[in-house]
Amino acid sequence: MTEPQYGKYIITEDLMPPMAPELAKLIEDQAKAGNTLDRTLLLGMQDSVIKGSFFAGCEIIWELTGDGPVTIEAPHAHDFDEVIGFVGTDRSQPRALNGEIEFWLGGEQHFITQTCLIYIPHGLTHCPIYFRQVNTPIVMFEAGNNTTYEKAD
Repeated sequence: MTEPQYGKYIITEDLMPPMAPELAKLIEDQAKAGNTLDRTLLLGMQDSVIKGSFFAGCEIIWELTGDGPVTIEAPHAHDFDEVIGFVGTDRSQPRALNGEIEFWLGGEQHFITQTCLIYIPHGLTHCPIYFRQVNTPIVMFEAGNNTTYEKAD
């Protein structure tokens, strides 16, 4: 029997590089203050996982603990375009996020309460992302037209 030619393009486990040290410290500091985000990093893809692929990632935000919001990213920009999506999981209200996310784009503060996709043109500073409320799980997705996830200098 011949080996499948395209099976290598199906990823079923997270093979992405570890989180950047400064981001890991930010999340650790929030946890010490009692504010955590229960989340599962599901899958990620980029050139180091499948040669030639663009970067993409997906995770589930299960719940928020503690009194304050939790951030998962600091302000930054990329030399490529990016799309970030937030999807609610309440079947009776699929467009409702059932939570609140504070998302910054180009220095503007936005409050997200609906399922959405956010287009971020290359060079546009975006983030932080603050999870302020998570009433039902939220699926987060990101992708960019670059072979790796890199922040611009």
